[in-house]
Amino acid sequence: MADHSIHALPALRRPLRALASLALVLLVGSEARALLRFNDSKEQVYVTAYVGAGYDSNVFSRGTGAGGGAPGGDLLISAGAGMEYARKAGLIGVNASLGWDLGNFTTFTSENFLNPSASLEFSKGTGRTTGAIQFNVRKETRADPTVGLRTDTWNYGVNLNYRYPVIERYSFAGSLGWDTVSYSDPGPTFSNLNTYNISTDLFYNWRSDRDLLAGYRYRTSIAEFLSTSQDHSIYAGLSGRILAKLSGSARVGWTLRTNEYPNGVTDAGSNGVYFSLAGTWPATRKATYSVSATQDFNTTSTNFQTQTTSLDLTGKFSHSVKFNTNATIGVGQTEFISGYASDAPAVSTGFNGQDRLDNYLTAGVGADYTFKSHFTVSTSYTYYQNWSNLSAFVFQRHSISLTLSTRW
Repeated sequence: MADHSIHALPALRRPLRALASLALVLLVGSEARALLRFNDSKEQVYVTAYVGAGYDSNVFSRGTGAGGGAPGGDLLISAGAGMEYARKAGLIGVNASLGWDLGNFTTFTSENFLNPSASLEFSKGTGRTTGAIQFNVRKETRADPTVGLRTDTWNYGVNLNYRYPVIERYSFAGSLGWDTVSYSDPGPTFSNLNTYNISTDLFYNWRSDRDLLAGYRYRTSIAEFLSTSQDHSIYAGLSGRILAKLSGSARVGWTLRTNEYPNGVTDAGSNGVYFSLAGTWPATRKATYSVSATQDFNTTSTNFQTQTTSLDLTGKFSHSVKFNTNATIGVGQTEFISGYASDAPAVSTGFNGQDRLDNYLTAGVGADYTFKSHFTVSTSYTYYQNWSNLSAFVFQRHSISLTLSTRW
């Protein structure tokens, strides 16, 4: 829920006005390049900032029958600033970032937010063994369609990935990671979640532009409500050129999930097809299309196990050096399997004992124009429709935004 310790309206208006003034000064200022470079340009520092305004027709992603009341629309003024550091010297490369995002609602002022974020990466791109270790932390405010409420979470993560050539055409690659989601005001509804995963893939260099792969992934998720899930996934796939001009990676396999709940209750387990596709198709010099598709098991914010499926297609179109447009369309499905809520007497199937199946459709368009070398004006519109066999979770959402950003 909202973190009221930072939601004082006067305190939020001051940084908003300051960032808006900064943007105006930058717009009328010199076009001189302000990027910091040193150590023969092997180390660079960037500064970013943005201000924006938008309208959200359903701030909470709530259906008309949801427990929090009727859906509500609102205007949002947003702003942000950040710094990025990159070092490309020696054996180890470094990338780091630090930023803040803030928002001010006109009506739902208790949902105003100030979200910091930071990341740090050490990478090794040369030598026999290559890879990177990444650390990140961020505060995130969003609408949660699982229950039709807005949430504030702290998200922490550490991820190590590597690649090691074995002999000639064979190589191993994998990752080891930990992520946690901690709710600022969980109450009886939301459950903090820790997730650990490890994966290993064996690659075979079939052709110069294509690798065959086979792999295994283990993942365990531990919820605050004394529930644990374990996934075992095996898969095979391609990396590099997938089809014709479509390049990326594709994996298809099978996942077995088991769940353990309080008092030693273990369910019969769930199993299903696992797949992951991420690819890019440069159709022409001015049009590039991206496709992504996934099916996997997940744990919701309220500690219910789900199987989710999604498919998204995005097109980016370059009309000139300064003007670009984009369009996206996506569909997906979420099936609720079982779960344990803190105020429930026992483990329940489905969603709180009810069969629940959600389907969604989303579509959007956007455009951006760059001027004065470092400044971009962008606008976007997004439509989202959620259908559910439970009427309380049927809703529509329209979002429109206008943003001015700079990076130098």
